[in-house]
Amino acid sequence: MAKKRVSLQEINKKINEILQRQKKLMKLEKQVAGKEEEQIEELEKLEEFEKEIKKEVGKHPLAKITLRDIAKGAIGSFFGIGAHYTFYYGVKIAKEINMTRAIIIFILSYLVGAVFLYLTGYRRLKIKTIAFLPLRLTVLYLTAITTSFLLLNLFEPHFLSSFEHAFKALATVTLSATIGACTADLIGRGE
Repeated sequence: MAKKRVSLQEINKKINEILQRQKKLMKLEKQVAGKEEEQIEELEKLEEFEKEIKKEVGKHPLAKITLRDIAKGAIGSFFGIGAHYTFYYGVKIAKEINMTRAIIIFILSYLVGAVFLYLTGYRRLKIKTIAFLPLRLTVLYLTAITTSFLLLNLFEPHFLSSFEHAFKALATVTLSATIGACTADLIGRGE
């Protein structure tokens, strides 16, 4: 085999070609680096925008209980009882039921409130603590009972004549009050 001799000019030509390619690669690397910097800046802007959105949106409205929730629950209970004179019919029905049925109505009211809250908003929460729903429901339920007690005391002259009568009358209006409290609690959540 004969070796092919390479001339100095051919070597210089190859070196120049390599240098030209290297210059092109360096130019491309600078362009890529510039694009990467732009993308990093955009990513930082997006991250900042995401932080602002999270700050503005805040936690899910059901994830905390505030005095405002109690006030809305009280107003909802008031309308739940007062809007259709539920207190009037509740007192009439209270005369017809026994104490066992009154207790069952209290329990039923609590359960209906739990189902109502869960189906309308709680299941969308990312934080799923088993204790949270009963805590929120209990606050609204107690608000509904308190509002019911105050309204019955105001509109029914013989409400506190006996414990049994008061207990049964309170039981008969609690369901409406609980639904009203839960509804009002969920209204206006986007504010």
